[in-house]
Amino acid sequence: MPIKVVDTLQSLLIAFILALIFRGFVVESFVIPTGSMAPTLLGQHWLVESSQTGTATAVGLDKTRTDVNRLRDWQVSRDHGLSDNPTLRSRMGDRIIVTKTMYPFFEPDRFDVVVFKNPTIPFGDSANYIKRLVGKPGESIWMVDGDVFVKTEDDDQFHVARKPDHVQSTVWQRVHDTEAEPINPDSLVRPWMGSPWIGRPEANWSRDGRGEFHCDTAAATTLSWDSAQKGPDDWTPYNMLAPVLGGQYKVSDVRITATLVPEESSLEAALVIDTRQHRFRFHVNDTTAGVSMAPLADLSQVETVEETMAVVVPGQPVVLECVHSDQAMRLRINDRDVVTLEYDWTPHQRLEFTMADPAQQGRGIPAGALAHRFPPPPEIRWEFQGSPLVIPRIALDRDLYYRPAMLQRMPRNWNEPTEPHQQAVQPNRPAAATHPDSIITLGDDQYFVLGDNSGRSLDSRLWGAPHPLVASQIDDSPFIVPGDLLIGKAWLVYYPAPYSVTDGGTGVIPDFGRIRFIR
Repeated sequence: MPIKVVDTLQSLLIAFILALIFRGFVVESFVIPTGSMAPTLLGQHWLVESSQTGTATAVGLDKTRTDVNRLRDWQVSRDHGLSDNPTLRSRMGDRIIVTKTMYPFFEPDRFDVVVFKNPTIPFGDSANYIKRLVGKPGESIWMVDGDVFVKTEDDDQFHVARKPDHVQSTVWQRVHDTEAEPINPDSLVRPWMGSPWIGRPEANWSRDGRGEFHCDTAAATTLSWDSAQKGPDDWTPYNMLAPVLGGQYKVSDVRITATLVPEESSLEAALVIDTRQHRFRFHVNDTTAGVSMAPLADLSQVETVEETMAVVVPGQPVVLECVHSDQAMRLRINDRDVVTLEYDWTPHQRLEFTMADPAQQGRGIPAGALAHRFPPPPEIRWEFQGSPLVIPRIALDRDLYYRPAMLQRMPRNWNEPTEPHQQAVQPNRPAAATHPDSIITLGDDQYFVLGDNSGRSLDSRLWGAPHPLVASQIDDSPFIVPGDLLIGKAWLVYYPAPYSVTDGGTGVIPDFGRIRFIR
């Protein structure tokens, strides 16, 4: 054989070996098959465009339900079908890069998005799962009212797990945007009920279509979120074709962003959220910006954090971003953090304040009697006085909400309990970490993971006992992911959702606008 041919074959062999090593130990590419992490990561879906609102919505494709009649122009309302017949082509799931070199040397961080082998089905095409890591070794995990509470080995008390800023900014889900209201309501299939923001007194407020809100008085006025609206709750448009059963959970962890243009520097503006038997208030005037909270039963017991600064300038727009999430309040003004107020309720306090009737407050209702109740909706309103003003835009977003649930037998991957400590894996029992009777305590090298699309996610709450192979060789604990099954950290969406070949696409051209780091 000629020397050049031998050299070429050797070079190809070495390149092949290096590629295998690189794929096996450094990075690897994965395809997102389902919507359990939506909208952070997308499985196969339709991109549904609305000519009325100008929005494009990813809607997950359920293999058994692809009826276009189920699609809704959700920014108009969840009851409105599309006013035109869109051309729908399915898009493939996001393709991601997973770094495999971190976890052998570094501990995973809470809220990392991780890829792992599902301990209940650790082999085959469906073995690789992707979820958000919320519990680490040595911790006890309890989910209350959509948030994660953690107790460590060094602490005898549960504390809420607050998401870092880069994660929180990624997981907000839009509820409503005044800029995405219908441009031609008369052509809608059903009458539009109007904006969910209602001005009072009505005579002092005006608006042209979906344009700016105008308030023409310096007297006290309000702009309130319509309590008849279905949000904010944990509904997500991605699940339109496969609705989540069991109703929606009202969400009080919200972000409300508004642009205000005052006529005079004497404007006083406040966003008020009445929820959890407390009043959470974000306020600004010409010299001060601040946040405060007080029990509704005694508003004199107020806790306030303020910053002296010039906020209100006549004729100049000011953007207020009011965030209430993970038992913390934060006010941002013109993209700058101004003030923060945190509160540290225990899970039992959170359940009492959220789920119990105010008349029952302080009566020591057992946490188990409250854990799976539906929370009441928050009452949200803007309060203004001191100057007429214009409001060009208001947007409302809600936070992740990790649902409580009950265990159900799943034929494909339900492994029968074989050990005494696995007896919690029984149908019709509270899902893991959703009830005081199902709190999860993680041992060495054990992790707890959840999906961002909580209503459509099979995760640590629900999957139960591990496969016998995993139980005998790695770890026989239910509901957890052993560290040996972690593959790596999801790092980059490098090839977002190309059109499927079966729907006229090439499967080659990605949606370049959604190339992004995974937070």
